[in-house]
Amino acid sequence: MKLYADTSWWLACKCRGDMHHRKAIRLFDQQPEAQVLWTPWQRIEVFNTFRQAERAGLVDPGASRQMIRSLEQEIRLGYWPHVEFDWTDAVRTACELGAEHGLKMIIRGMDLFHIAIAIEVAADALLTFDEEQCLLAEAAGLNRIDLGIP
Repeated sequence: MKLYADTSWWLACKCRGDMHHRKAIRLFDQQPEAQVLWTPWQRIEVFNTFRQAERAGLVDPGASRQMIRSLEQEIRLGYWPHVEFDWTDAVRTACELGAEHGLKMIIRGMDLFHIAIAIEVAADALLTFDEEQCLLAEAAGLNRIDLGIP
């Protein structure tokens, strides 16, 4: 099963102090065949989130660098399959999702982009702790893995 994980899942997975850490790593007990995909967009978004968590004091000084280094090593080893996508197609898909659902629900621009990329890389399901993003994913026809959020 190919899974697309948004930033909230990656932070919870890599940061033991995150309130969702146990739920994030439990995925591998529930879905041992799961392949969590890694994209160029996540490299930007996730690494920045790690740094911002450190800046805000949510993780110890130096922790963001350590999480980034660890994740980069895991990607090189093939733990997280790297997939490319067409950026133009992802932007188009995000725009289409916004046009279809933007007046019906709360949607942030980055949520549109995450869901669009998940669709473009043909992910089987989404991993997120963001309730609004879950609603958008479901409206877009994308499955989600139950991580214990409504």
